[in-house]
Formats: sequence, C-alpha cells, structure tokens
Amino acid sequence: MYQNKLKITSAEAHILRDNIKEMGLKTPEWFDLLTYDELAACYNGVGSDNTPKPLRKVLTRLMRFAREAVLIHDAEYHYASRFWAVNYFHMEKFHTSNKNLGENASLLAKERTPWYSPLRYWRLFVARHAHYICDEWGYDAWI
Repeated sequence: MYQNKLKITSAEAHILRDNIKEMGLKTPEWFDLLTYDELAACYNGVGSDNTPKPLRKVLTRLMRFAREAVLIHDAEYHYASRFWAVNYFHMEKFHTSNKNLGENASLLAKERTPWYSPLRYWRLFVARHAHYICDEWGYDAWI
C-alpha cells in the first residue's frame, strides 16, 4: 500500500476502516453506514480539492502515519450533508470534526511510534497543528 498517494482503493478503505475500529478512533455515528467504495471515493489525501496537488502530496506525506484520521475527516466533509440534513454548515460540527482529526492523529502517533523516538514528538506536533490549520483555513472548503 503506497502511503503518499491521493486516492485509495476499496480494499485499502476496508483495511483503514478495520484499523479505525481496532484502535477505537473517534468517528461520526454514521461512519459505519458508508460503503468501502464511498470511503475510497471521498479520500483525497490531506487538504481540500482546491489545494494545489503538489502541496497536497507534501501534506499527505507529513500525515502518512495517520491515514485513518484523514479518512474519517474526509468522510465527514464529503458526507456531512447526507447525515446532518439540517444545518450541517454549523461551526460546532466543523470544529468538532477538526478536533477529532487532531485527537485521532495524536493517538495514532503515540500508538505507532515509541515514546523515546524524536519522530513521535514530530508526529504529535504535526497532528496538533493539523487541527489548528483546519480550523483556520478549512471553513471555506467545509461550506
């Protein structure tokens, strides 16, 4: 599984969803209702569709340790209107989604990197800032 690409297959979505369940990551209550094809279709790496492709590739590489968190976040963005029919543009849902991205990515950084590794702390830094960057620059893409 090549971890820096901007699209995934249904089989990769299946593996990522299994990892999400196994690790107990925070997901919206409707996440399990999505098919593997729907999950694969919504994944676009890190960044919105308006983010230039070279920049999305760099951001995706930085967050490669947390692909599951990115998949959850992309699913919330793409399918929010289907499951939150009334006022899914609400700022609370937007901030909750970004907060969950940061928390899930932090959990994955801790789980996948030994405590004594400097890489662990770099990944925690990236995870925390992913949350803040999405809060700062992501609302236009959300709506």
